[in-house]
Amino acid sequence: MVLAVTDARSHYVPGQDRKQSLRAELLGLRRSMPRAQLEIVSGALTRELAEHPLWLGARGIAAFVGVRGEVDTRPLLERCLGAGKSVWLPRLTGPGRMRFWPCVDLDRLERGAMGLLEPPIHGPGELAPGPERGVDLILVPGLGFGRDGARLGFGAGHYDRALATRHGDPSLTMPTLCGVCPVAFVDPPGGPIPMLGHDLAMDYLATDAGVERCVARPGA
Repeated sequence: MVLAVTDARSHYVPGQDRKQSLRAELLGLRRSMPRAQLEIVSGALTRELAEHPLWLGARGIAAFVGVRGEVDTRPLLERCLGAGKSVWLPRLTGPGRMRFWPCVDLDRLERGAMGLLEPPIHGPGELAPGPERGVDLILVPGLGFGRDGARLGFGAGHYDRALATRHGDPSLTMPTLCGVCPVAFVDPPGGPIPMLGHDLAMDYLATDAGVERCVARPGA
């Protein structure tokens, strides 16, 4: 995902500057993480999540393919498919826009914009698939997360827009949202991560240290 740069004062929202500062800090931390360490983190996270009731009880998941310093989610996706769970993956469809499509073969993923690995298109796809599509869990990428459920994304707003369409429809049930990142990126020292009006809080966090339920800050 790319950073969104806003230079129009009329579009300024309190908390944006803090997010940009934290984003730069965590991008630097991500770039400094050795590949070998990321592999260890990814393996531990996969084991922790794959043994948790949250994953075991899900009929299917919407997830992402980790690239460019993100947690490697491919082993988890392979486990999902091997266990007969449905897997939905995102594909960028325009500036700040994405949709999800079902994926049954990870070898058929296509190289997309910004080096992302995306599913082939079959039909119209879904903005944010949920229980009506057999998806009970959405794994959400991020640069960092707070144990209060706050998420720091990459600034392009793909997940904010996709999830907002579902959140705003009272006829649709929101699947469980689980943020995914190394534990070193949880509750960053420069935090707390601001929660803006359009931000949706995560229900759980999955890291190499385990899976934990998010607890909102008092007064939030």
